[in-house]
Amino acid sequence: MTSIHPTRRVFLIGNAGKPQVRAAFDRLSKWLDGLGVLIGSDLSGDIEMINKAHPDLVIVLGGDGTILSTGHAMMDRQVPIVGVNLGKLGFLADFTVDELQQHFEQIIRDDKLVSRRMMLEVVVAEPGGGTWRGIALNDCVLRAGTPFRTVGLSVEVNGEPVTTIVGDGLILSTPTGSTAHNMSCGGPILQPEADAIIMTPMAPHTLSHRPVVLRADSRVEVAARETNEGTAAVLDGQIIRSVPAGTRVLVRAAREQFQHVRNPDRSGWQTLVNKLKWGQNLVE
Repeated sequence: MTSIHPTRRVFLIGNAGKPQVRAAFDRLSKWLDGLGVLIGSDLSGDIEMINKAHPDLVIVLGGDGTILSTGHAMMDRQVPIVGVNLGKLGFLADFTVDELQQHFEQIIRDDKLVSRRMMLEVVVAEPGGGTWRGIALNDCVLRAGTPFRTVGLSVEVNGEPVTTIVGDGLILSTPTGSTAHNMSCGGPILQPEADAIIMTPMAPHTLSHRPVVLRADSRVEVAARETNEGTAAVLDGQIIRSVPAGTRVLVRAAREQFQHVRNPDRSGWQTLVNKLKWGQNLVE
């Protein structure tokens, strides 16, 4: 039997809604249990079970969305996450089942495989005085929402008024999230291990607004001046908080970092090139 690092306590979680997950879940749970490292597993969607188990490593079966949900659940208790894709290659789901088993001993022994990524802390200060806090690995999107009229957002950076944006909203993204909603709205792509906050307006009603890259220690505060009934702050496309007029949204770097285990057979650039089909002849 393979010798396993004694401090690695592994939790296995899967998205049962994804094809082929159950078969892979059964295969890996038996294998990890045989190695003596499995301390918990879940296929029901109860992500909070991870925090109860206190693992050193989490293996996620599914797509990037399942990985984001897992990161949200761990909040300030981040541990390395191994993403296993069971279909198309994701930006975060970097391993196949076979590759995971092939590289498992290296994964649990080599901390150099852990890519530490900046996350965002988002604090929503409601007009009535209540506050809510969340984290985002990819982005915090302040979107107009129904009935889809433009919204007015005033932006301050480190306490200094910067601009007022009238349009469909505003994206505040991490470097990891630069290839998500930010990219689709014309924002720049950053290396995921960089430390920065990307501020990208969504369909602004003036040509002078452009995406801006801020220092990671910046404190961005957005005041909702004019909103719609459905205006909201959306974290990673999963967590939605209503943003009525008078709400203030504070976004800054989170204390904790997301810990993504990278596949030693692939570089981050290789994944990006494959996903975006850079340099490929698309007309054949």
